[in-house]
Amino acid sequence: MGKKQILDFIRSRYPDIPFLKRTLAGFRIKRTARILLSEKKITAAENNFEQKIKSVEYCRKKWGKDFNQTYINAQRLFNNVTIHRNSENKEKLLIDILFCRFAYGFQPEEYLCFDLELKNMRERQSFVSDIQRYCYVYRMNDISKIQIFNNKGQTYKVFKKYYKRDAVYIAKESDFKIFNTFVQKHPIFVRKAVYEGMGRSVSLVDLTSEKISVKKLFKDIVSHGPHILEEKVEQHKILADLNISSVNTIRCITLYTKHGVQVPYCFMKVGRAGSFVDNGGAGGILVGIDKDTGILNTAGYDEYSTKYNIHPDSGIQFKGYQLPEWKAMLEICKEMSAKMPAVKFIGWDMAYTDNGWVVIEGNGMSQLIGPQIVWRYGVRNEMEEYMKDMDLII
Repeated sequence: MGKKQILDFIRSRYPDIPFLKRTLAGFRIKRTARILLSEKKITAAENNFEQKIKSVEYCRKKWGKDFNQTYINAQRLFNNVTIHRNSENKEKLLIDILFCRFAYGFQPEEYLCFDLELKNMRERQSFVSDIQRYCYVYRMNDISKIQIFNNKGQTYKVFKKYYKRDAVYIAKESDFKIFNTFVQKHPIFVRKAVYEGMGRSVSLVDLTSEKISVKKLFKDIVSHGPHILEEKVEQHKILADLNISSVNTIRCITLYTKHGVQVPYCFMKVGRAGSFVDNGGAGGILVGIDKDTGILNTAGYDEYSTKYNIHPDSGIQFKGYQLPEWKAMLEICKEMSAKMPAVKFIGWDMAYTDNGWVVIEGNGMSQLIGPQIVWRYGVRNEMEEYMKDMDLII
């Protein structure tokens, strides 16, 4: 059993004692936000670039490991984005990217996608950063119940009705019989590591064309940890037209409030030609959706903030594209969310097939980078208003 499995096992068995859960949530929030500068230091640095340089150096010395990882991510960003790679103010920009990580909690890609270079302190604080998102999760979601979403096998077990397809969980050598029965019925299937996210480790396996024995494939999968194997989703032509190689999904964010389940944001994830996954982190394109009508209402944006009015491969215009049976999709997500009142903030990935909408997976620690990229504004105030209408853990 790996470290991740052990932690999930322990967390899923925390006693249902409110005081204990508040204490644990408070500890996790404090630990997550430990690298953030004080408001006083942030204000001083935002008003004086020399002070900003000193603040960054202070962070390098105090939080070396976090600093080094942020520096590496920032350099990767420079290498992949031409406009910044060739920038005359590259060093100044790097200082600001590093500062924003330790002042507000933004990852370098968030700095780029939210155009933080052009924003003042107040505007920057209007966005939900990576660190702020974690703090929200710990306030809204029960640490024990959220483990259902940290393990894709458990998610399937609880919400099988909404998957509308076969799936099996394999983790050890004795699972070969289950595996063999599944692949005989579904020689083409999707392989997912149960503890991974953002499209990592997701791949399509086709035993009809691969030159590998069933036994050897099984051993390879098990050697890489617990997996869930799913019957391949065949998406409807309406969504396949956008990009045929990937299953293009909707991220529907639900919030469980005192006045019922609310859906504040929905956006679409569309893959690129030849790619099987649609995630922004895997090169996909994010597009905003009018949550009331199911009509795409923004241009598309990738993780480097490149704007696309039309899909660069299929040529289909994003804005104005109507998604099918939209009300049904919303009702399914609300129904699933209502089953998990202790996990108040969930991101559902939904696909549309000939049999209607199906869930791809649920995310109990859903990011908020998507809504803020596509609508080009910060959602911090909106999220905190919703949270006022919740029975929070802390």
